[in-house]
Amino acid sequence: MKRAAAVGLILAMALSLSACASIFDSEYFSSSEYVPAQESAAHEGAVEVGSYLQITLAVSNLVSAHGESMLLRFSNYQGDIAADLAAACREVSTATALGAYAVDYISYDLDRIVAYYEAEVYVYYKRTAEELENMVGVDTDAGLYDAVAAALAAGETELTVSIGASEADEAFVLDCVDEAYFADPLACVERPGAVARVYVGTGFQRIVEIYLDYGLSPTAIDSRRTALETRLGRLAAQVTAEGAAYRALQALTGLAAACVCGEGYPGSLWSALAAGEADSLGMALAYKALCDTVGVECQVVEGRLERAEHYWNIITVDGASYHVDASRAMELGYAGAFLMSDSQMWGSYWWDDRDYPSCAGPLSYSALINAGQQESAPPSPEAGAAESAPAQTLPAE
Repeated sequence: MKRAAAVGLILAMALSLSACASIFDSEYFSSSEYVPAQESAAHEGAVEVGSYLQITLAVSNLVSAHGESMLLRFSNYQGDIAADLAAACREVSTATALGAYAVDYISYDLDRIVAYYEAEVYVYYKRTAEELENMVGVDTDAGLYDAVAAALAAGETELTVSIGASEADEAFVLDCVDEAYFADPLACVERPGAVARVYVGTGFQRIVEIYLDYGLSPTAIDSRRTALETRLGRLAAQVTAEGAAYRALQALTGLAAACVCGEGYPGSLWSALAAGEADSLGMALAYKALCDTVGVECQVVEGRLERAEHYWNIITVDGASYHVDASRAMELGYAGAFLMSDSQMWGSYWWDDRDYPSCAGPLSYSALINAGQQESAPPSPEAGAAESAPAQTLPAE
């Protein structure tokens, strides 16, 4: 009986296994539309970086755009990610001109995402996006001068310039301000006070921040400029000669008669032309403005006379340059102050000749007078004779 029962049990198990086999042999297929995994918002727009240089460039671009944060993804990165990320953020914020100017500090969160790393970088600024947007970009120091000249002409009180390649320091920037003013003294009437800050990095890029103070309101500047233009027009009307040298001489005689010079007087264009009294700077500015009005090429020279600060002019006539010291025309006479060469000036005068053209032209005051154009020359041809011309103050408005 037990054997029969065992056989029955075996047969029953075989039937059961046969039924299971028939189920496994049947094919079952289930399909649904594939939906790819969506990248989270935090991961969108991640910048792939594979080297230290790429990290630095990515962070620099973020700062240039005044962006607040960005996601970096490190895939197949060769190097120490944590150390390189820290060094790159430090370099951008402290060792670049833009970082020194605009960035307060940079922080980041570094996370491992299975097979790669991601870092969220955050930039905190000490400058607004508008300040970066208003920054003027130039390539060289020549572009800096042009930007300063344009700012003076527009009466701007603040200017920020990014220079691609420069070694400029604060003193150089302040010299640019003076040079731009001397080139066009009518632009802002009074010599502006200036404060400059230069932001540097390890390279040659510079960011220059300039604050300008004109000492007058824009309305007052416009009013004075109009008055000065009127006065210059009156003086220019007395310049009737054809040749540039004669026109320059007539401009000098007119100015010498209209303005008393003394080192105790103010050094401004307004003082020279409106009050009729000025020091050497005021005379040089007035002569420059008058030459511009009558079409004679002229520039202001900054130097020394007997070790004291002194200003005069250089004019260029027929391709040759000459010194003119309007402040000493009454003292020395025109022969000692007009159409002077470098060799005649050296000894008593000093100037940085690298900044100005060489003066060695063939003309002289005496030669000009002897050329037979007495009608275009002033009435006092000999040295010292100019002392007889009385100083006159231009009529006030």
